Amino acid sequence: MDTQIKLPTRTGQSATSFRTQAVQSLAAFRQEWQQLMDGESLLAVQTPVGLILADVADKLGLSPKERCEFLGDDLAREVDLFMQERVRLTQ
Repeated sequence: MDTQIKLPTRTGQSATSFRTQAVQSLAAFRQEWQQLMDGESLLAVQTPVGLILADVADKLGLSPKERCEFLGDDLAREVDLFMQERVRLTQ
């Protein structure tokens, strides 16, 4: 998809600095994935898109309301249930 998203201006923060912060957060997210892949191509990753989108929401520091808007109510609930189950299984 070749779509550019305009990031909103945050109170007390210019659109440019907010955009820079968003890019830095997304770059850190990519670097985490690169470390997990241990030198393998990120194109080889097979993971659910919904979980990647939830990770992006987390990296951007979205509020719960923004997260639901970004993911949609259904996916936000599914991700929350998935993460609760995952935590439960690791205890």
